[in-house]
Amino acid sequence: MTPINKNKFLKALVSALELLAMAIIIYLLVLPIWPALIYKFAGPGRNSQIDWQNLAAVKERTGQIIGRLPAAADNLTANRLIITKIGVNAPIVESKNPADGLSQGAWKTPESSTPDKGGNTVITGHRFKYLPPNNLTFFLLDKLTSGDLIALRWQNQVYYYRVKETKVVPAAEISILEPTALPTLTLYTCDPIFSTANRLVVVAELLP
Repeated sequence: MTPINKNKFLKALVSALELLAMAIIIYLLVLPIWPALIYKFAGPGRNSQIDWQNLAAVKERTGQIIGRLPAAADNLTANRLIITKIGVNAPIVESKNPADGLSQGAWKTPESSTPDKGGNTVITGHRFKYLPPNNLTFFLLDKLTSGDLIALRWQNQVYYYRVKETKVVPAAEISILEPTALPTLTLYTCDPIFSTANRLVVVAELLP
């Protein structure tokens, strides 16, 4: 390679590396707000024609989602958590190893109950994983408000829960894991985003 060609090559390489560095910086700056932007302008929340607190509407949308699931989706588990408002459509994984469960979807804590038995069914998920928005994460869990509906398919039966409260508690708080007298669904994830300091908790009650 002649000195002139070598210099051109080095200049091109430096320019390419500068562009790559800028792209990485922009990616890191935009990443934390990207899911919220998608939710606002192109995600489920944009569809103003859907009333996320209307049982009939949510049942219809949930049925459509379940109907479109590929057969391979049931190979891991037929149990599924579907929150139409925020785009969650995740397999519910039962495992004694939380890392293993969370890596595959939404993890049901072993000590908690199940929808068919009543009591407190506790499910947790990563707040962030891969490039959001992702249907396996609880990134937008903070968008749920009192009255919103959550669907949980368990052993081929779909249970519907209505959000009763949302709250943020310290990570060491264990009261959210305790049994309840009434059939309850408790969802939690990390808060704030990219931190494990607290837990963002959604508590919902089973609809008859």
